[in-house]
Amino acid sequence: MHHLRPTAIAGLLMVLVPSAAALSSCGFDYPTDRVSTIAAGQNNRDASVDALGIRVLATATGEGRLIGSLANNLKDPASLVDVSGEGLTVNIAEPIEVAGRGGVNLVDQPQVSISGKFTAGDVIDLVLTFDTDETISLEVPVVKPCFQYSEVPTEAAEEGAAADAAADEELIEQTGESESAHGEESGDATFVCDHETPHAEEGGH
Repeated sequence: MHHLRPTAIAGLLMVLVPSAAALSSCGFDYPTDRVSTIAAGQNNRDASVDALGIRVLATATGEGRLIGSLANNLKDPASLVDVSGEGLTVNIAEPIEVAGRGGVNLVDQPQVSISGKFTAGDVIDLVLTFDTDETISLEVPVVKPCFQYSEVPTEAAEEGAAADAAADEELIEQTGESESAHGEESGDATFVCDHETPHAEEGGH
């Protein structure tokens, strides 16, 4: 009878153990089978309508709008009917309907404006209520209108732009120069976008 030497047995085990581990994981936990989570903002999948990447975009201290996405898991339409938070005033002009098995980007919907004691960098508690008799609670980050948020329309930004234009026109009439000619920045420094959007470095460094 032939017997395997101890060194041969050890070598055989080294080959078999990794193979068994690899086989035991086959067919399970593929990355494509996992739920995709939007990194920026707050997510909640506890209700029939998923709230994804929910943020408050602020253009000034105490003023902002709700942004993010809603995804309806039902066959029938569902609507966001109310947004609330302690110490906050929220204006939702009309329910935001999400088609059955569909989704909406809140940026493309009538603005849900929010005012209260907050500024960029804060996290505030919001409760979203749907016509499915479901509510969800979120701890929502407050972001400023820089980089990818710079093109998102807000009521405060529109009003501020109109006021700045009127003030600039008045200054030109009085002095012959506009405020921008002095190269001065005004307003809350919290909302100054003083860095360019970062890009990946070239050359593989």
